[in-house]
Amino acid sequence: MDKVPTGIKGFDELLLGGIVRGNAVLVEGVPGAGKTTFGIEFIYRGITEFGEPGVIVTCEQLPQSMYRDALNFGWDLRALEEAGKLRILCTSPEVLADPEVNLVEEVAREVGARRILVDSISHFRSVFDDPLSLRRLVYGFCNGLRRLGLTALLVKERENEGNREYAFEEYVVDAVIRLENKERPGLHRHRVLEISKTRGQEHIPGKHTFRITDEGIKVFALTGTKNFTGRAHENELLHTGVPGLDNLLRGGLPRGACVTVVGGSGTGKTLLGMQFLARGALDYGEKGIFLSLEEIPSHIMANARHFNWDLHTLQEQGMIKIIYMPLSEMEIDETIIGLGEQAGTFGASRLVIDSIYGLLSRIDNAAVLHEKLYSLVTHLNSLNCTTLLISPAWETAAGGKAEVIHSVVQGTILLKSNMLQNRRVRQLEIYKMRGVNHATGNHLLEIGDSGMQVFPRLGG
Repeated sequence: MDKVPTGIKGFDELLLGGIVRGNAVLVEGVPGAGKTTFGIEFIYRGITEFGEPGVIVTCEQLPQSMYRDALNFGWDLRALEEAGKLRILCTSPEVLADPEVNLVEEVAREVGARRILVDSISHFRSVFDDPLSLRRLVYGFCNGLRRLGLTALLVKERENEGNREYAFEEYVVDAVIRLENKERPGLHRHRVLEISKTRGQEHIPGKHTFRITDEGIKVFALTGTKNFTGRAHENELLHTGVPGLDNLLRGGLPRGACVTVVGGSGTGKTLLGMQFLARGALDYGEKGIFLSLEEIPSHIMANARHFNWDLHTLQEQGMIKIIYMPLSEMEIDETIIGLGEQAGTFGASRLVIDSIYGLLSRIDNAAVLHEKLYSLVTHLNSLNCTTLLISPAWETAAGGKAEVIHSVVQGTILLKSNMLQNRRVRQLEIYKMRGVNHATGNHLLEIGDSGMQVFPRLGG
């Protein structure tokens, strides 16, 4: 099957290589969803990366404004036109609908076009009022593009995001791509892409996050997790670096497992994460990554120095990498993919994400949360990383969503803080550790100058 790669980062993976050559693809979405940017990038990448000249047909935007907007992404459309590789055709829907006028065909033959963007076919509705004539018009227009051998993106405006409606254009074209720009908890909107139809072509189903960057569109497709074949280390244990804890775990944490560290404020969750990385680097020569979604690196390093862990030096030595990603800018799919890439490149065997609450707060649907967490855990496990997911106490986590985490991860360690005879006492409990015959019950936990230490309870 001859496929046309779009060149849009991450998107061609969803189509297992690209669009079938000669197909007409509907790109629909609400205002601001990124339809025009998607289409222009398809044309631009086609010319500059794959040597396929293109035509852009616009019914409402002047070429000058298109030149200007494209330059924001570094795409010089004017230069491509001057080089004879692109034509921007600004015309009316009446002209496009007139069978006696072969304007598109003439322009396409002039530049030897292989790709075309029509923005938008929604204007065809101004030509005919009755649905049957309108359907014939779109059907005939798409067939005309197919006869010219053009791979076409046809932009269509979506008027609402309520109940799903099926426009006749979706039945006429070969594929449908839906772009959404949805509100979500927090300050930022959420862009999502879904391929809802591909005639005669396999694709990766589901909704995928995308971002419009300075260089164009980047799709974050969680497609690779099921294909990872990380080396299994079923019987290997990884020392935590916390005195006493390895004894409770009968040797340490399973290598390649994801473990949540759950506790209220002041119970030592972040400290456990820092100690896990610092002692792992110092005592066992294992590299680690600390992903902070709330605290800046300088604060993390300052806190670590109180326990004589020089994370700055360890970072300079390439043993530890501290990544700060503000919660306000965090995109879940992007974070999962980016963290996996960094772990693989860095050679990390230890990861700490502080805190997983960032994921909890962004997703208001339990099914979606379960899917995202499963992707994250599967991805990290496949890299053979042992990961600590720092989490707030279950009773304080919004909507009980922490229960979803508990069902996905391989282990859970609870950190507690109780008042006992006018003294606050910290305790640690291994609540769950899949495949490990760990000690049960509450165990005394103390924080001293050298970090955290756990004391086995009598009979524990």
